[in-house]
Amino acid sequence: MLAKLDELGIADDTIVMYSTDNGPHYNGWPDGGITPFRSEKNTNWEGGWRVPIFVRWPGKIKPGTVLNDIASHQDWLPTLLAAAGDPDVSAKLLDGHKAGDKTFKVHIDGYNLLPYLTGEAKESPRKFQFYISDDGDILAIRMGDWKVVLMEQRAKQMMCWAEPFVKLRVPKMFNLRRDPFERADENSNTYWDWVIDHVPLIYGMQAIVAQQIENFVKYPPRQKPASFNLDEVLRHLQEASSSGNH
Repeated sequence: MLAKLDELGIADDTIVMYSTDNGPHYNGWPDGGITPFRSEKNTNWEGGWRVPIFVRWPGKIKPGTVLNDIASHQDWLPTLLAAAGDPDVSAKLLDGHKAGDKTFKVHIDGYNLLPYLTGEAKESPRKFQFYISDDGDILAIRMGDWKVVLMEQRAKQMMCWAEPFVKLRVPKMFNLRRDPFERADENSNTYWDWVIDHVPLIYGMQAIVAQQIENFVKYPPRQKPASFNLDEVLRHLQEASSSGNH
């Protein structure tokens, strides 16, 4: 495909991206892939979240560039729109932006990575990342090199999909530069002493959570997360039964 773009003479005007939607579905090995990171898809661990991404844009992104700051697939909407000539779409949508015959007023959880990709900026504009479950729970927060885990998946293999996340009374903490595979809590005799020494970092993340909550107030979710248990089914049945009694 890349050769064809070169042949057609449109490579310089074409951004090519290759990535995946989540970490390996490890319990499907050998077809599900493998990763050095902890655990797999549908967990709070890096093995379920870390993905590779390759981007080619001749004349804009220098070949062989390796970038290690935080980035998310959520960032690609504003990034690609910026490349297409609209670098301010996120700000426009906050106030209400008309596209076609519709007006959208939403908060986009994405940042324009274009200056970072092209070398104009030395750091990614994304400084933090929320790890959110299918049920809408905040499992963990990453800020820079630091990750705080609020809920963890302790099950393995297919049971990752069957067992609930465990809510921690005391959050776990990892420095993803020093411990990228998140092994310290299982392998270090002094892990919890180290966590206690770094408790102030947890308080620092409260401001990020408060900001996120404020966004939900200003821009309420358009739909509820999917439910993977019978609670919602039973609630709907009870509501239907109550309505029928009137």
